[in-house]
Amino acid sequence: MSESNAEFHERLARIYRQQAEAGPKAREAVVVDRNGYIIVRGAGRRRSIPWHGLGMVVMSFFVIKGLMMSQLGPDFYSQDVARLSGGSAIEKAAAWTMRPDPVSRWIAMQIKTHS
Repeated sequence: MSESNAEFHERLARIYRQQAEAGPKAREAVVVDRNGYIIVRGAGRRRSIPWHGLGMVVMSFFVIKGLMMSQLGPDFYSQDVARLSGGSAIEKAAAWTMRPDPVSRWIAMQIKTHS
């Protein structure tokens, strides 16, 4: 019985040594629970850039600009953007992002023709 207990503690020492050599990320993957069982969890997924979400934000931005252009009309919309470009730094940044572009114009034309 004492030999198996010694083997168990040697195994634990080896596991903890390997964890220390692997670094903090690997240390999270192996856990000893309260009953003494060693639970090996898979390495966590690496976070990547949420391309789908970013694409939806960009698409929504162009659709909202197109809706504003179709509702206000191109002349009034351009006057509002010109008014913003003469203001503070934040208003200038807003004018730069809200200036008419081909995608927004196309969306505005599609909304005008289908409504």
